[in-house]
Amino acid sequence: MIILKYWNEQLQMAMLDWRTVYQFPQQEKMIPEIHQNKLYYRKRGHTKRISYSQLKKGLIKKQIILNEESLPF
Repeated sequence: MIILKYWNEQLQMAMLDWRTVYQFPQQEKMIPEIHQNKLYYRKRGHTKRISYSQLKKGLIKKQIILNEESLPF
């Protein structure tokens, strides 16, 4: 279970810390990466990047709980 603390309504993204960011409605985890000394997030397999500063502009405090299914081993 993951409890996300921040929500950006405009980008439909939720954030726990700078490393853990999910995009909704697919609940897909974003990959953090550094490009020209700035922090960006992107989906796996896509080239479009969303900057941390753009994400941070619209953040509000809101708890979102994700239930991840445990692996069967």
